[in-house]
Amino acid sequence: MGKGMDITELKQLVDQNELSRSLEILNEQIRLDPTDISALQLRARVHYKMQKWGDAMNDFLSVLELEPNNPEAKSGFQMAQNILGYFTPDMFNP
Repeated sequence: MGKGMDITELKQLVDQNELSRSLEILNEQIRLDPTDISALQLRARVHYKMQKWGDAMNDFLSVLELEPNNPEAKSGFQMAQNILGYFTPDMFNP
C-alpha cells in the first residue's frame, strides 16, 4: 500500500477520526488498484462516517461486484440506503 501505510494503520487512522487524511490515502490506493476490497470497504466506512451516503453506497457496491456475498458491504449498503431513503423519500417514490 503506497505511502508506507498498510490497511491496519489506515483503520487506526479512521478510528481516530482522521477521515480526510485516510480518505486521501485510500483514494490513491484505489486509483492504483480498483479491486482492493479492503481499501474499498474502509473508504466506504470513511464516507459513511462523513455522512456521504451516496459515496458510501458506491464503494459498498464496488465491493459487492468483486465479492457478492461480502457481509460488511451488504449491511453497510443497506444501512446507507435506509438513511438515504429516510432523508429523501421522494427519490425512491416518484
